[in-house]
Amino acid sequence: MDTEAAKERTGIRTWHDTFVLISCCMAMVLHSGFVDSIGILFTDVMTTFNSTRAETVVIQSTALGVSLCSGILTGALINKTGLMVTGMLGALVVSLSLIVCFFASSMTYLIIAMGVFTGFGYSCVNITSASALSQHVSGRKTLLYLSVQTSMAGIGGMIYPFVIRYLSDLYGLRGSLLITGAIVLNTVPGCILWKQHCNTSKSQEHAAVSNKIDEFQTHFQVQTEDSGENITIAKSKQISTTEVSESLFVSQYPVLLGEMKTKTVTVENSLAQSNNSKGDRTWFEIIKQLLLTKCLMFFAFGIIISIPALNSISIFVTDIYLDSGLTTEDVSLGLFLINMLETLGRLLPGISLQSKRIAPLILLLLNAVVSAVLLFSLTLVKSRPLIFVFSGAVGIVVGMYVSLFRLITLKFVGSKTLPIAIGVFRTLGGICEIVAGPINGYIRDVTGSYMAIFYTSTGINLFAAFLFIVANITRRRERQE
Repeated sequence: MDTEAAKERTGIRTWHDTFVLISCCMAMVLHSGFVDSIGILFTDVMTTFNSTRAETVVIQSTALGVSLCSGILTGALINKTGLMVTGMLGALVVSLSLIVCFFASSMTYLIIAMGVFTGFGYSCVNITSASALSQHVSGRKTLLYLSVQTSMAGIGGMIYPFVIRYLSDLYGLRGSLLITGAIVLNTVPGCILWKQHCNTSKSQEHAAVSNKIDEFQTHFQVQTEDSGENITIAKSKQISTTEVSESLFVSQYPVLLGEMKTKTVTVENSLAQSNNSKGDRTWFEIIKQLLLTKCLMFFAFGIIISIPALNSISIFVTDIYLDSGLTTEDVSLGLFLINMLETLGRLLPGISLQSKRIAPLILLLLNAVVSAVLLFSLTLVKSRPLIFVFSGAVGIVVGMYVSLFRLITLKFVGSKTLPIAIGVFRTLGGICEIVAGPINGYIRDVTGSYMAIFYTSTGINLFAAFLFIVANITRRRERQE
């Protein structure tokens, strides 16, 4: 009977985790897809409100800037209220901010509604969905499922432009935003599934701890047998156990040497501190711990500087194509190709890391080197087919960067600290994005070409590759210690 009950519970949990994956994917399609496609409403906004290009572009830039820079606030909110509440709040904010745009009477109204509130709501949904998925799925499936969920943003970016264009032609700008808000509202019930959850039961947790004790004891005895000593390890009565990244466990063991004296041995990871839905540690303490982890900081800084360097290609791709002699039809085809290949790039890390032989940081290092080669190649190619090939390949590496950012952060900090870590790094990355755009535009205006931008971006990615090497070396030293 107990076996049947256990099988039934396992089946229910499997179905529940499947629904969590589906809800997280739908959230990325509907929320991220819209934020990435706001530019499709550019001409409609200009026509409806008689605005200039400089005024209209503020909507999308505000939405992207707020969604990135509010990440640190989102992490604090998740640490305080939990995943489910933050996810539902974010979905409601995005939906209602689009619905109220039906009554928009000025550009300021749209900037606040579509820019500020939509950006903040999207930040909540984006970070919360990734954290919920990482907590409900265990093992290497987590890496694959996170890659699948991340790739849904690219699919949304390919679908939304056609949907919004169709709705705008039928019902106008205000009507299309009203209907889009109603569609996004359907993601709110899915957020109920994102309740804080530990992906291992208590029995599984204790079994894993016992296995770790056996492994530690065996390894320690092998080291001491040659010296003629007989040291045994026993679990203390009051043991503190915490699941952290890479299945390490924090435990205390009294070591008995010939039953003469007792010594306490602590096996501890720098980030291995428990953190429940309301937070055993304060938000500030967690951030401080993240900033003091050297290998994590090398990795994060490399990601933060390399993604904006690559995104400069995506931002100016239209102008780059036209400068190279391509037509407006080529621009549309190129944008679709970049979005499609970026979706593929987001899937590749999760698939590749199913093999234990591939180290995440090594894969990230290779991605940085390939990025530098592609950016440098864009300074040499002139033919239409090659421009399509290399710009599309940039889409793949951008997608891999986005996916690897989440997967490696998860392996470094664990599922419970993931929302705060992603929030902090997204905020820092958002600041770099905001600074990089005007700087690249200024370089283009002064030099009259994009060659200097390509060279600069190549150098930045090579420097990021160096940081990833340092992060890998530091990581190995920390694990050995």
